[in-house]
Parts: sequence; structure tokens; C-alpha cells
Amino acid sequence: MTLRKSLAILCVMALLGSTAQAAPSQSEINQFTSQLSGDSSQLSGWITQQLKYAVPFNSTSGNVVPNQLHLLGFTLGVEGVVSGTELDTNALHSLNTQVINTQSISTFSRLPFPMVLGMAKIGLPFGLDAGLRFGGIPSTNINSGSTTSSIRNTVVGLDVRKKIIEEGVGLPGLTLGVNYTHANGSVDVTNTFSSLTTTINGNPATISNGSASEHADWKTNSYGVQAILDKKILIITPYIGASANYNTGDINNSITATGTANFADGSQAVTAAGSAAASANPWDLRALFGFDLTIFPFMRLGLHGEYAGDKDLAGSVGLRLQF
Repeated sequence: MTLRKSLAILCVMALLGSTAQAAPSQSEINQFTSQLSGDSSQLSGWITQQLKYAVPFNSTSGNVVPNQLHLLGFTLGVEGVVSGTELDTNALHSLNTQVINTQSISTFSRLPFPMVLGMAKIGLPFGLDAGLRFGGIPSTNINSGSTTSSIRNTVVGLDVRKKIIEEGVGLPGLTLGVNYTHANGSVDVTNTFSSLTTTINGNPATISNGSASEHADWKTNSYGVQAILDKKILIITPYIGASANYNTGDINNSITATGTANFADGSQAVTAAGSAAASANPWDLRALFGFDLTIFPFMRLGLHGEYAGDKDLAGSVGLRLQF
């Protein structure tokens, strides 16, 4: 080998040696992954704490028929329901995360939760009526910028009622009922992000080309009692009432984050995951109010509202045929 060739090879080797980076240490990768997994668990915990109120309240909202059905009378209807559960944004921004800056996360002050409900009721002997409610949210996909999401929720319920006090002159009637509702649903969200920054052993580290995938699912059961005072005035039937629901079931959430972790001494692809679970809020008490309007023979328009303190609100509008 000539001297010229030897010098050329040495120059190339020197150039490669000056530009190549060593791989980050395993301890750096483990620490970074641990921090990101911990943040994912904290965020999952916050999400389940919000859904533990929103899911059972939404599933038991709407579907109030103020007047008792007579023997073999029946009604069929459909209504749109939206509940709103106040989100604890202070708790979100106070999470002790190490990589994710929760202060920069903006969200609704109140979580809107829509639902479409079908219903059917029939009058029974002994002054009873019974009903079935069914609906929720059909499987829906949403794309918005760098975020893709899908949601589904199925709600099925049964109720039995009895008129305790018949209407009198100037006096309302009183109907008492018991009900059961089951909800089963999930939400999936995938979002990309440009970079996150943290400190590992006193040195800065960032993650680039990041992607976070979230999955939440729930199965809840609610057992309720309801009391309604109603009074028909010409074609309008206003009503007020109250209900109490005992809720069981679980809400689960998991977050998986992936990306390239960039350290002072190199880069490494990382994957981190965290999860949390919560039980459904055991009790909710709410005030009920609204009115039925007869717009055509056998056709009713219903406007309905529910108030469970500042935490939960709901409203619905529906049409039904009643015979």
C-alpha cells in the first residue's frame, strides 16, 4: 500500500470518528422511559377520575315521560341528550409530571357527552307501566389536525313506574319508579407531538417524532329511583322531580408514548406506557324539570333538564308518539 493511500484511509477514519455519536447508556434510557411512563400513569389517573363521574351520569340522563300510561297504552320516541361534567383542570395542571408540561394542556372546562336514545313504554295491569331505553353513541371516527380519535358507547335500560297520586283540581299527580341502566363504551385517541424536554443526570434530553395513544373503556351499572310531579294544563304538561342513582363498574385508561429520545451522547427509540383505573362514582342525586307539549294528536315534544350541583348538568329534547 502506498503512503498516499494509507493517509487517505486514515483521514476517512478520523472524519468518521469525529462525527459518530456513541449510543446513550442504558441507565439514561431507563430513566427517561421511567419518567415518561410515570407521567402517562398520572395523566391516565386524572382521566379516569373525570370519567368516573361523566359516564354513569350521562347513561342515566334523559328519557323522562311525566304522565303514567294507562293499561295497554304505549309510547315510542327518540331524543337527543347532552350531559356536561365539570373537569378538574386545577388537578390536571397540578400533576407532578417530569416530562409532560400539563400547564400547557388546554381542555374543556366541562366535558360534553352526547347520546341518542330510543325508548318504548307500555301500560301494564295494577296501575304500572314499564319501559325500555336503548342507544348511546354509534362507533364514530374523528380526524382533527394531528389528532385522530374514535368513540363508541352503548346504553340499555329498563324501568317500572306506578302512579301513586292521581291529578286533582289544581293538584299534580305523583309517579314513582325504579330503573336499571347499563353502559359499555370506549374512546381511542392518537396524537403526535414535536418535542418534550427533561433532565437526565443533570443533562438535557428531548424526545422527537413523538406519538401518544390513549385508550379508555368502561362498563357501568346504575340502579335508580325516581319521583315525578306533573300537571297537565291544556296541551302542556310541566313537571318537576328528583332521582337518585347507585352506580357500580370500572373505568380504565392507558397511555402509550413512543418517539426518539435524544441525549448528549446519542439517540434511542423509546416506548413508555402508563395506566390507571377508577370505580364509578357511587351516588348521584339530581333535580329533574321540563315539560311535554302536544304538537299533533298522539305526538309529544319533550324538553328536559337535569341538575346535580355544579359537577353535572344535562339536557334533552325528544319526540314521541303516545297512544
